[in-house]
Amino acid sequence: MLCGNKQDIEKILPYVSEGLQKALQYIRETNFAELANGEYEIDGRNVFVRVNTYLTEPKTDKKPEAHNKYIDVQYLGAGEEIIYFAPRRAEHIIVEDHAEESDLLFYEELDEKDRVVLQAGDFAVFFPWELHRPGCSTKKEAQAVQKIVVKVKLKNQ
Repeated sequence: MLCGNKQDIEKILPYVSEGLQKALQYIRETNFAELANGEYEIDGRNVFVRVNTYLTEPKTDKKPEAHNKYIDVQYLGAGEEIIYFAPRRAEHIIVEDHAEESDLLFYEELDEKDRVVLQAGDFAVFFPWELHRPGCSTKKEAQAVQKIVVKVKLKNQ
């Protein structure tokens, strides 16, 4: 997992792949307050973005997830949420398999030890070898967020 803030993206660019560079540059250059919810292509299906607004939920109401073909760059345009994460291991059990149609696998409950709190302007990058549980509340009540997820296709896919 890699995380940072929009203002620091320029420092990170020389150290990441071309696909991640496109994703991070898009985040750096886009005013998401002016962008409607939906899906937008940046570089065809190699790099595309989903913009969404929703209410955060308790951790117990969310499932850990992973992807096989895409890296997730999760950026918060507004609000605050926690994303729990852990290494993806062979012993983790898949409870919902949507890999073929949407590159999404949900896993059974696990006790992630690590988490990142994203506030407006922050991003986190999750690779296929990492489970992540986004959209979790930082407070007892639900919070409104604007989440931008840039999907970066792996080179071998």
